[in-house]
Amino acid sequence: MGIFYQFCLAVSAGIVLGFLGGAIKAICRKKGYSQQQVTQARKVLARAARVAKYLTFLGLALGLIWCVYFLVLGAVSPGQAEYANNMSELIVAVLTVVSIVFAFLEFLKHADG
Repeated sequence: MGIFYQFCLAVSAGIVLGFLGGAIKAICRKKGYSQQQVTQARKVLARAARVAKYLTFLGLALGLIWCVYFLVLGAVSPGQAEYANNMSELIVAVLTVVSIVFAFLEFLKHADG
């Protein structure tokens, strides 16, 4: 577990340093984009948002089904209640992250349009 902790720490530090480096680079060098490049980027973002919408709804539907399953499992088999609760919490946590990513893509799609 210690190696995994060190790996997560190193990846986090790399992301923070990369983000700061990218911000400094963006501040120092501003680039103008042609109208064609802007239009192309909007098309790609719209396509990605469309795919993300369907994948998000698929994940939410499957998450609902499995959360109901674990609810029934915990009610029917009290010995499995803690396991069922932990699995339901895990599913909800994953679906929360997926929903946040979807909301961010939708925000980007509608921010300039």
